[in-house]
Amino acid sequence: MGLDFQIDVNAKFRGAMLGGAVGDALGAPVEGHPMEKVRSVYSRGWEMIHGRYTDDTEMMIGIAESLIANKGFNGADMALKFIRNYNVKRGYGPGTKEVLRRIREGESWAEASEKLFGGKGSYGNGAAMRIAPVGLFYFDTTDMLWEIAYKTSNITHSHELGKAGAALQALAVALAVRGQKEDMLLKLKEVAKTDMYKGKVGKIKALLDESATEKMVISELGNGVAAFESVPTAIYSFLRAGNFKDSVTYAVSLGGDTDTIGAMTGAISGAYYGEAAIPKAWVERLEDGEKGRGYIVKLADDLCQVKLQLLQGRY
Repeated sequence: MGLDFQIDVNAKFRGAMLGGAVGDALGAPVEGHPMEKVRSVYSRGWEMIHGRYTDDTEMMIGIAESLIANKGFNGADMALKFIRNYNVKRGYGPGTKEVLRRIREGESWAEASEKLFGGKGSYGNGAAMRIAPVGLFYFDTTDMLWEIAYKTSNITHSHELGKAGAALQALAVALAVRGQKEDMLLKLKEVAKTDMYKGKVGKIKALLDESATEKMVISELGNGVAAFESVPTAIYSFLRAGNFKDSVTYAVSLGGDTDTIGAMTGAISGAYYGEAAIPKAWVERLEDGEKGRGYIVKLADDLCQVKLQLLQGRY
């Protein structure tokens, strides 16, 4: 494992973490708006409006912090990181709010989410939106990545479709780190564990093949808050474009859950193209407070360093 490899991987870790935060912040001002409204807001060009990230990035930060501190997954610690970072002004969904409240009051991190929605758990995209650090840390081992993605998701989202969507997003990030764009859909279809996601991956290929319109993409893949209506859309947005900016602006332009689809697309694209591919104006506009862009870069560096140390120890 040479120096060039380390530099390349570090740039990809930074790209994924910063890319997720940038995509989140770009989509945040138009969250919930239809496609036409998004175009109106960004009619003068894709400039970062205020650079403030949402719960998507705040929870991504918590996952990275926990993976670094424990050199891998520790559910109790990860739940604690979520609780300590929790800022109600970041726009958390009601399900996640309830789960974190339950854990804070003493319920098990491994069981609290299973009591939501009549015992069925949530299939929202709240687990997928934050999963990028898992995709980075386990980029070299698909089986372990899938297992940890499920465990990480289950802290707040216990429905199979919520966990499977997060795992698919994590694997997309991992494949991007490995430079596997051309065969990404084939690899994703091989491991997709539900008919829902196998079908969606098939639709991604069909839409790419026929140069689909935005309305076709929204109709076939979705732009909503369910994991199965947003994770496939983020993967499609990455695959249809040839650079970071085009992939993220396309994702946000579809409207709907713009911050999360933007964050997921940004994480995959950043993992593939690296930090340097993210428009500097966007990065500079991203908030830089206590846990802003500088901290996110440090987390990416630390996560990469821990991973490389583990790899060197293994090999």
